[in-house]
Amino acid sequence: MKLDFYTKRSQLDEMQEQKLCKLESRGFWLLWWGHLAVIFIQNLMGTPASELIWEWALFMLVSLYMLVECIRNGIWDRHIKPTLGANLVGSAITGLVVFVYRFFVSSYWPGALYTGVFTALLCFAALQGTALLYKKRNSQLENTEEDKDEQQN
Repeated sequence: MKLDFYTKRSQLDEMQEQKLCKLESRGFWLLWWGHLAVIFIQNLMGTPASELIWEWALFMLVSLYMLVECIRNGIWDRHIKPTLGANLVGSAITGLVVFVYRFFVSSYWPGALYTGVFTALLCFAALQGTALLYKKRNSQLENTEEDKDEQQN
């Protein structure tokens, strides 16, 4: 059965393809940040964690997919380099956000401080680990491309 409305070839020119990619990217990040905000707001309103499990699972699944695909394709970020300093700043900001959030929820600053510091350390370890994976994969991809160029010449 032939489908007259569908074709495997793109109906868009290169400029339209680029614009569509930007729109899709912005839409994804709007959805990602919005979903995270909804989870936090529901938690602040007292929604039990058991009722948020599927939203959190979906959020983690999408985040893991993006992480794996970006590393597999040798992509880190458009604006931030995977450096020790950038990872320290990102981890510190994450720890501070968690500290403020936990303090707001519990009003117990020692527990909030412990949670914030632990989160910052965990985030730093995760960022450093993924940065190492990214650098290794990026190096592999660059070496493969250089080998192909040498073989063609």
